[in-house]
Amino acid sequence: MFHRLVLCLFLALTLSGQDAANIVKPSQADMLVGTRVPRDMIWSTPTNEERWRVLWRGLALSPGAYIRSTFTASAHHLSNKPKDYGQGWAAYGKRNVNSFATYSLQDVASEGFAAAAGYEMRYVQCKCTGALPRIRHALWFNVVTYNREGKTVVNWPNIVGSYGVGMVSTHYTPNQKWSAQGIQMGNSAMAFGFVSSLLQEFTPGKLFRRKSKKVTKHSLQPSP
Repeated sequence: MFHRLVLCLFLALTLSGQDAANIVKPSQADMLVGTRVPRDMIWSTPTNEERWRVLWRGLALSPGAYIRSTFTASAHHLSNKPKDYGQGWAAYGKRNVNSFATYSLQDVASEGFAAAAGYEMRYVQCKCTGALPRIRHALWFNVVTYNREGKTVVNWPNIVGSYGVGMVSTHYTPNQKWSAQGIQMGNSAMAFGFVSSLLQEFTPGKLFRRKSKKVTKHSLQPSP
């Protein structure tokens, strides 16, 4: 059942119908902070190709994916959670694998639901100025996002994916209550999401930028 759920989420990313993005230039793919839509770009819905690119980079190619699992595993190791793992390097390795698997499944679930709903899953930089407005935007953009029409909507895929997978993780984490584990891992995912949003909001675009594929002419039409 669990493996079928993951498969369905991946299929949702593939099969969700999305038109070609009418963007002036491809969104930045910064290795450190993830994929974002810069403030000087004309926003449009992401293509399926871009969804896969963002998901794959977030799961395996971004240092942030390993930093968050290592940080969580270290905290759990110090507090000896769960106790069944014990202590020592082998126990720490189990906690790290557990954290990495949970965060990865949260990403798959959140972005799979977002694809099915046609919601934005990249971070969209604020066009505002000033530190406080940009910080508020980074915090707020974890609970809201854009739909296909560019309207602000509640980011339920991120919320459901974060807390839902946290509860599911009790199936492979020994002696954990589904309610406590779900809330804890959901809170952790939302917290790391806010940190990531801050980095994506304030980190200069010239840092850690990867070259994007050449965009075809028909995808370069500016949005009205």
